[in-house]
Amino acid sequence: MKLFTFGDSWTEGVGSNRKEEYTTDNPEEKTIIRQKYSWPSYLAKLLSIDVKNNGVGASCNNSIFNFICKHLKSNIIKQNDLVIIMWSSPLRDELPFFPSENNFTIWGERYKSKKHIYDSIDEINPIDDDLNYLRLNKDFKDYYLNNLFNDSYYHNISQNYILYLQFMFKELGINYVFCDAFDNIIYNNINKDIDKTNLIDSVHYWGYKETTFADYLINLKRKDVWEDENYWIDKTVGKHPSGVGYELIAKELYNFIIKNNLLKENNSKNLYLI
Repeated sequence: MKLFTFGDSWTEGVGSNRKEEYTTDNPEEKTIIRQKYSWPSYLAKLLSIDVKNNGVGASCNNSIFNFICKHLKSNIIKQNDLVIIMWSSPLRDELPFFPSENNFTIWGERYKSKKHIYDSIDEINPIDDDLNYLRLNKDFKDYYLNNLFNDSYYHNISQNYILYLQFMFKELGINYVFCDAFDNIIYNNINKDIDKTNLIDSVHYWGYKETTFADYLINLKRKDVWEDENYWIDKTVGKHPSGVGYELIAKELYNFIIKNNLLKENNSKNLYLI
């Protein structure tokens, strides 16, 4: 059995040891340092198994989803391995009904505000030919949020990510756990016309519909669980756990896995599914 983890910076381990991380400018070396103190590393030690940490900073859920699918298609993840996916905010996904070069994303449910969704227009050179176009894109984001924004798209696609992977894992005999980093991707108030959450096996989903690991750490009311050793402040953006925080996340996931008996020896089934 081997542990495979997927997610964004919260899985990669960004912020786990700032002092050591700042000793190098080499991206590969930074990744090694981050992963060393990440929750996947701590969890692998608790489970006494090897780990492959596939967390990549700034990843959106679509990237995470497709990265997992490539691993499944390539048969890198084997029967009885354990996969843990810590989802990012669904609002990080690019919107297919906007220009692809615009990177039209909204940061996260708890961070929706003009401050964090607008392009840095003020930093653009005023002689740029596309300045007016960029300014209009900025204005349309405001118009979109106030007149057109609807969570239904995100609810629909998030359900599909979960149900697709749930199906694949079960058919291939792969153990798995879902959880959310700092923004819930499945909500209680999904429109009934698209709500298929009854098909999601919540036994495999830590904090299902209720909480994220950011909430978990916030509720501890401790400074040492954050990379900057300060309390979480409302509307904080881009803050990561410290090594202490990641270790607590690992222990919580370990207890969840053991409590729900999620490490199973699966019989051969549909070996040629993919």
